[in-house]
Amino acid sequence: MNKLMLVSVMTALVSQAAGCIIQSDPGMGGGGGGGGGGGGGGSDVATISARWALRNMADGATTACPAGFDTVQMIAQAVDANGDAVGEPITDLFDCKAGTGVSTDLAPDVYQVWLEVRSHDLAMLYAQSLSQVLDVRQTDQSFSSDILNDGGYFQLSWDLIGKTTNRPLTCAQAGGINALKALSTNVADARRAYDDELTCEDGWAVTGGLLQGAYTISINAMAGDKSLGAAATLTNKMIAGQNQVTDLGTIAIPIDGL
Repeated sequence: MNKLMLVSVMTALVSQAAGCIIQSDPGMGGGGGGGGGGGGGGSDVATISARWALRNMADGATTACPAGFDTVQMIAQAVDANGDAVGEPITDLFDCKAGTGVSTDLAPDVYQVWLEVRSHDLAMLYAQSLSQVLDVRQTDQSFSSDILNDGGYFQLSWDLIGKTTNRPLTCAQAGGINALKALSTNVADARRAYDDELTCEDGWAVTGGLLQGAYTISINAMAGDKSLGAAATLTNKMIAGQNQVTDLGTIAIPIDGL
């Protein structure tokens, strides 16, 4: 599973605007980013370093910054323990073709951080990256992000219910479900099928990157290699390009025998 989330002004730990949603503290990699740390050590100022690349889903190629979009804006928004924004965001501007940038002299805090590829005057947005919540109170942090030119992501949450009783269930009550498996199959080309493993207890997730187009999605609740129940198949769900997220909403998963 790609647990990177996309960004916006926060509500709890899931929120969406301009095609982006919030992410939990990194440790996650894949499909759009990763986290790391460096120096810091509890000084009066903190640093967040970023690396980015624009990439095609179709062929895996890394591309140059698009014509007319030569600026990457790095935004660091301080957040509280509930994920709510605190104060005004801090922004830094970098040359898109550099592929790297460093935000320095930050107050040690917890920040929601994301990148935006914009025109030189910042008026036009090409794409917004996946984001991370980074804690720089004690240690400087870094992250990397792939921005998909021709792809995006699905966001979903889920409820487990008894198939017979229709009563809500926890992952443990549902027979010890350890993961959900989401298979997204491209309608135009069934050879392009993307398999994501989602942590049941999280209750929500963002998939890895998918090529733009229409998809059929099947979701199974798994205990080891055994499926304990499947959601109704989702059809013709669209993935847009430029790193956008399609919100599938909350999916009910009936659990067999309960």
